[in-house]
Amino acid sequence: MLLNPPELCYYWEYNAAEKEFKNRYQTAAPSTRKSTQLWKSCNPNELSVKDWQQLGLSPKQAASLIKYRDKYGLNSLKQMQQIRVLDQYILNRIKDSLVFEKSADPILSKRTLENRQELFPENHSAKPGAFKANHPNTQQIIDLNTATTEQLVSIPGIGSYSAEKIIQYRQRLGGFISLDQLLEIKGLNPDMIPKMTSFLEIRSKMQPIALNAVTIERLKQHPYLSWNQANSIIKMRQQLGSFKSVEQIKQSVLIDEQTFEKLKPYLSL
Repeated sequence: MLLNPPELCYYWEYNAAEKEFKNRYQTAAPSTRKSTQLWKSCNPNELSVKDWQQLGLSPKQAASLIKYRDKYGLNSLKQMQQIRVLDQYILNRIKDSLVFEKSADPILSKRTLENRQELFPENHSAKPGAFKANHPNTQQIIDLNTATTEQLVSIPGIGSYSAEKIIQYRQRLGGFISLDQLLEIKGLNPDMIPKMTSFLEIRSKMQPIALNAVTIERLKQHPYLSWNQANSIIKMRQQLGSFKSVEQIKQSVLIDEQTFEKLKPYLSL
């Protein structure tokens, strides 16, 4: 029996365990993970849940990443390095292939979207040629209120993610009345909008909101109105029978002057 038994060093045990775990993970990762054929260049905003899973993310991690992308967009490598659910081992493998449509990185900005290869040639669901070059030699001026997804992605600075956001916002508005309204769209990089707008114009008129006929479902979709504000307008119409002027909606305590001025160009009787 020891007269002076050695003291247990829990700090040493913890550090030893942590070191063993890190060494096991770092050395095992390249050999145990399935080898993946990568692409020459790709916009991360175009990758699906299935794509991220095939790269090594779990279904839950892939779903969380897509949810993050839909809210904020994937705009730079630095931003993606801060996403917790995105395994840094995976990111390090693909970072040299990433092209960001809104990137301010001069190196990444020089990459083109030409000569794309499909991410997983054997089982990828995308059709060959689905990824188009985003920088044509000539570019016509496009009407923002009638532009299709294909027309929008032909504009430098606009990828499929941005095009989808623009069209969704246009539908909620009823049409754009100013190119400056692109600044209101969450997920678009404000620094890229001046470059986009040099290829855009507004020729077609927007669709006005007929206050005496519009439904609550349509009204609450407008980006300048909350559900409560839309509901108050409908209730006021029911009380009045019909609006005699668009200014009457200001009688609602929920419609302030700022909201009214933004909404006014879209209102009709």
